[in-house]
Amino acid sequence: MAVTLLEAQDLVALLHRGTLASDPWQEFLIALRRRLGAREVLLFVATGDAGGGVLQLAPAKPPEVVEDADMARLADRDGPLRAKRVFSRGESRDHVSLPQRAALDRALEGLGLDHARMVRVDEPGGASLLLLAGQRLDDFTGADVSLLAMLADHLEIALRTWRALEQERLRAGIAGEAVRRLNFAWFVLDTRGAIVVHSEEAGLLLRQRRAVQRSSTGCLVPELRSAQGALRRYLEQVARGEAGSRAIHLSDEPWLDMLLTTRPSERAGSLPMVAAYVHGEQPTSTERSAQLQDLFGLTAKEAQLALLISRGVKIAEAAGQLGLTVETARLYSKRVYAKTGTRGQADLVRLVLASIVALS
Repeated sequence: MAVTLLEAQDLVALLHRGTLASDPWQEFLIALRRRLGAREVLLFVATGDAGGGVLQLAPAKPPEVVEDADMARLADRDGPLRAKRVFSRGESRDHVSLPQRAALDRALEGLGLDHARMVRVDEPGGASLLLLAGQRLDDFTGADVSLLAMLADHLEIALRTWRALEQERLRAGIAGEAVRRLNFAWFVLDTRGAIVVHSEEAGLLLRQRRAVQRSSTGCLVPELRSAQGALRRYLEQVARGEAGSRAIHLSDEPWLDMLLTTRPSERAGSLPMVAAYVHGEQPTSTERSAQLQDLFGLTAKEAQLALLISRGVKIAEAAGQLGLTVETARLYSKRVYAKTGTRGQADLVRLVLASIVALS
């Protein structure tokens, strides 16, 4: 049966749409199997990453890792099958090794297939893909082979897109985890203080009502009165056209600060927006003190003092909070500097922020 333009366009659309799906290329595989009248249509995807392995994708089935190394080798970019050429089962036997031929025979026989067509593509990042279509009794027609050949370029483009998206998902996942561990969140506010958009971490702060809340009018409202006033004054300055940045302390336990900065509007004639970056602790001070103890060999009181110093608290104030005399606090601070290898408060702040305590 000849391939109509509409059929080809539909398959190409499903192929490219499949790069965005959580179960990639399922609709494409089902449609291609129906169009070819094939018993089975499979995709073998090699990510090109060290230890990444090869995934087998089949219609209406979850992805599986290919255990047979010789079969997986057929999908590899350095494998024996030339890219973008459609091979029959018989033609492939002249290009593959004996173990690979045996692996292919086992795979086809296991699926109850007598005939097969294969086409492999790869992309510059190292990923490769093998499309395999199989029949039970009747072989594929010339029109079927032409369709597979026509799809080769689109398979390459789809593979390249999928690979790029997978890498971005990985980067985003790692970056998101780092942001979560740093307890970093952001809000975008208008000049009234209404929340326009926020990060996932910021949404968690609102749900837990930790240091900030959303008012009935949708505005960001800090818990501390001093922070409420500071935010209100900053928004008034922005509304008057006075740009700049301002830091606001939100909470002592957990310790949270907010940096306000102006962002120009992307739309002509619109008022500027305010970016509010919230950063601080996720665990309690007790947990962080314990981590400082383990990391630098401090006593409990020394660790508590080190944490307060790293927050900018003066020695005299820290002494009162810890129930120590000022003289004892000064003695402990010298021990802290000696054990941590720092030369003063600024040095200690940098050390704590750069240590794994900041990621806990």
